[in-house]
Amino acid sequence: MKKEKRELTKKQHIGLLSQLILTFFILVFLFMTIGEPVMMEVVNKILVLLFLVMAYNNHILLKRKGFTVTNIIVALLLLISMLFS
Repeated sequence: MKKEKRELTKKQHIGLLSQLILTFFILVFLFMTIGEPVMMEVVNKILVLLFLVMAYNNHILLKRKGFTVTNIIVALLLLISMLFS
């Protein structure tokens, strides 16, 4: 069974590129956190953004509604934990 390829729109390219860039920044800041625990706040903020972008990509590009809700819930939980810590 052969799957049909479809062209991505400019918004979809931007969504995937931003997810890739945020993932790269997460890795960089996680390595920076080893020597300086203050950077963990930056990692948490980037994680919230990453989960929101992943929710957008799941909803628009991949059409997986269940993962969209999961990613939004995780982003909100991270945001709430940042506010109360």
